[in-house]
Amino acid sequence: MNDLVFLSSQQVDAEPFTTGDVIAKYAGIARKSVNELIRRYKDDLEDFGVLPFEMAKPIKGSLGGHPRRVWYLNKNQANLLITYLDNTKPVRQFKKALVRQFDAMQRELVERRAQFELGKQFSKSLHATIAESQIKMHGHEYSTFNRLIYKQALGVDSTKLRKARDIPKGEAITTYLSSDEAEAVRLVKNRVEVLLDVGMDYQQIKQALQIKGVVYKVTLQLPVKN
Repeated sequence: MNDLVFLSSQQVDAEPFTTGDVIAKYAGIARKSVNELIRRYKDDLEDFGVLPFEMAKPIKGSLGGHPRRVWYLNKNQANLLITYLDNTKPVRQFKKALVRQFDAMQRELVERRAQFELGKQFSKSLHATIAESQIKMHGHEYSTFNRLIYKQALGVDSTKLRKARDIPKGEAITTYLSSDEAEAVRLVKNRVEVLLDVGMDYQQIKQALQIKGVVYKVTLQLPVKN
């Protein structure tokens, strides 16, 4: 039961959710029964927010069938819905796992938001330090250092990271980082600022960072196109 809770997006303001299908699968209950419960208590569930759904296509390879609704439930909605389930042993095990994963996801989001705010402060400080340095790159000083920082922090090019996570042009990459990734970027920014303060040029800083190695290696997965 490792994949019970998901995020609405990769941004720091994302909301955790689960689905009616997940509840059915891991509680050992027919999907039809769970969906009937959701429809029956829809007004109760909507007291805790909008109750969205998507229309899912029939399973590939199945004979016939029609698109069906997959309900999305936030933490409060999911916690309320599972109180309506019978307390069989599989259901009790699932309830405990679901509560734990919602709590873990919420802690991760809190940490990501804290790292994001801290990162903004470091970015401002680094930007000022670069501006005050003697390094000139035809107006591309900060973008050049930024690419270097992401390469040394996460082992990936910032342009490729933006593409892999489908980050819109103009939005900060930092809003799409996990807490560990944001911490790695912040650490490298701090190192760059220290090295600038002692008078190193870009190539010297690059070599110094490469000696340290990548802080937190990530693997990119290109977004699936429909």
